[in-house]
Amino acid sequence: MSIAGNPAQSSLTPSNRRPIPLQARPDLRIERIEYQGVAYWVIKEPVGLKYYRLQTEQHEVLFLLDGKRSLEEVRDELLRILPTVRLQMSDIQHLITDLHEKGLVHSNRMGQGAALLKQKKDNFRKKIWQTLRSLLYLRLPGWDPERTLTFLDPLFGWLFRPLGLILMTLFCVASWVMLGTRFNDFTDQIPEFQQFFGWPNMAYLWVTLACCKILHEFGHGLSCKVYGGECHEMGVMLLCFSPCLYCDVSDSWTLKNKWKRIMIGAAGMYIEAIISGFAIFFWAYTETGLMHHLCLNIFFVTSITTVIFNANPLMRFDGYYMLADFLEIPNMRPKADKLMRESFAWYCLGIEAKPDPFMPETGKFWFIVFAVTANIYRIFVMAAILTFFYTVLKPYDLQSLGITMAVFSFSGIIYSMFRNLYQMVTAPRIEPMSRPKIIATCTVLVTVLGVGLFVPIPWHVEAMFIIEPHDVQHVYSTTPGFLREQYVSEGQRVASGDPLVDLENPDKDDKKREMDIQRRVVEAEIRVHRATGSIAEEEIAKEKLKTVREQVAEYDNQLAQLKIDAPCGGIVIAAPAAPEPKMDASRMQLPTWHGTPLHSRNLDSFIEERTHVCSIAPDQKFQATLLVDQKDRNDISLNMAVELKIDSRADRTYVGKVEKISDRHLDFVPQLLSNKLGGEVPTTTDEQGRERLDSAAYQTTVLLEEDIPLLRSGMRGRARFSVGHRSVGDWIWRYIKTTFHFRL
Repeated sequence: MSIAGNPAQSSLTPSNRRPIPLQARPDLRIERIEYQGVAYWVIKEPVGLKYYRLQTEQHEVLFLLDGKRSLEEVRDELLRILPTVRLQMSDIQHLITDLHEKGLVHSNRMGQGAALLKQKKDNFRKKIWQTLRSLLYLRLPGWDPERTLTFLDPLFGWLFRPLGLILMTLFCVASWVMLGTRFNDFTDQIPEFQQFFGWPNMAYLWVTLACCKILHEFGHGLSCKVYGGECHEMGVMLLCFSPCLYCDVSDSWTLKNKWKRIMIGAAGMYIEAIISGFAIFFWAYTETGLMHHLCLNIFFVTSITTVIFNANPLMRFDGYYMLADFLEIPNMRPKADKLMRESFAWYCLGIEAKPDPFMPETGKFWFIVFAVTANIYRIFVMAAILTFFYTVLKPYDLQSLGITMAVFSFSGIIYSMFRNLYQMVTAPRIEPMSRPKIIATCTVLVTVLGVGLFVPIPWHVEAMFIIEPHDVQHVYSTTPGFLREQYVSEGQRVASGDPLVDLENPDKDDKKREMDIQRRVVEAEIRVHRATGSIAEEEIAKEKLKTVREQVAEYDNQLAQLKIDAPCGGIVIAAPAAPEPKMDASRMQLPTWHGTPLHSRNLDSFIEERTHVCSIAPDQKFQATLLVDQKDRNDISLNMAVELKIDSRADRTYVGKVEKISDRHLDFVPQLLSNKLGGEVPTTTDEQGRERLDSAAYQTTVLLEEDIPLLRSGMRGRARFSVGHRSVGDWIWRYIKTTFHFRL
């Protein structure tokens, strides 16, 4: 009886000689593709719609698995087919395991269902963790768009054929020439950061990004259809929390012409370039309004995001796949990352990498450079995006969301680094790690961390500011009323005590007359009680009279405040213009003003309490009024040097010294600094329409003596204080102390 027929005897057979219970799936679609003259095999797994590139050795091993051959037989047969390839038993075992994990082989053995179920659960856990690591790049399940693309092919397929490519390229060039001729107009219309990325424009940007990226992905899918490929998956993706589509065009790997594959990779950017061209022309030939503004948003989305993300080969987007196809280097990024890890393991830990016949033998240095650059750029882009979100959310007091995203994102990166290090250290090997290399690596690491954490470096704090006349005194209404008289106009010189405006409050006049009548009535009662000898009643009436006289005095004071005079001599400066109220809202209110209270059209309008009527500037100098956050208050002092950068004059840096520091924090902020009017300071509008600060800040004054004719009241910008030298460790400890309140 043969050994194979007896289980007891079969167990005595070496594992290398036992039949491998695996065989290649018969439903696989296979295409032979050449890269740099080397043959690769593209395998399409039709059930899961997954694609794999296999080298010749992997392809031969896959189809040598017939469920009957043993590991030795597979090795011998592979040596006969490929006599120049020398694979060890361990290499072949690794290949077979990899093929099984990819789902390219199947087995009739019992227990395969449980193994597949476990693999599915493991893949699900990996996907969840990858999602948490990539909060800025979330991918959700999709659908099969093949029918949709078949419908669109006759309508828009011409865009990807030679004549269409030529026409659209000329159109895009013409649009950029148009932009160049009106570049000054374009730059003048670009709003400031907080206006561009504030509400409601942020909503427009989200919608614009979503629509453009949907067309982008349809460009990939339609081009793949035109060039002979298939597209069986489209889904929803949240890119920086903006919904858009993703399109799986892995079927392009089966195309033998690399230029078709490159065009499929560039199709999305090609469609966005066409959209950008239309946006430029619509922007140039439309008047200021919603359409004009949307065209600017579309141009920004289709230009900036394409350059930063899609066209950049350092990220695994369109540019990366185009470069890999152009260089004919499949799996370029995984190979580069593996070489980088192996180089780190050898030079820093003394761990020699196992020979891998599927890794490139030449150009390893450039692979490593590419991997290091790509990882650094990935961290840089992530930090830039998170900083962007933090800046956008801060005016709305939602910066904690940006900090949370940063913690999750960078935690994923740190986890990956430590996981890779753990796998290197715990991997089975013959030779031990090099102790001298480990000591040298730890020494360098400790030195770098020590320098980074404890060596003092120049430190700065920043604050928002607004340009105002020097020693300016703001005039506010203290009592509401109707504007009856305007005695001054903007630019007029006044002396201290000169009348500015007169208000009228009929309600308070009526109340004053009522209280005068009541006062006279009480005085008459006192006289009657005195004549009749009613001493007790007289004393009660005297107390009542005292209260009435206090009320009369209060009304006299309020009526006196309706006449607003100049608190000092100087030049009259108009208050910041208020927007015109909406018609629907104005119908429900008293006649209100817009523009400035000194404008003649605002006569007889109702002026609310604490309305900024005007300002008085005693001289021709200007000052920067800074809002210093309370956490930075103790870092500044009088006569400290300050660098000032005005938003409208970004090419010039002004230098000044701290002249005044307020002793108490501000309650209200100039409207132009509020996040509701394009500033960066988070505020809340109170019942009187004033902008109340959400966090404590101190007013600091810096005198400006340069370029006085170029300065205007209402200009805003950002100031920077040099507060000496402080290490990163000091900054971290200070942040911890201010964030968490420890008690011993």
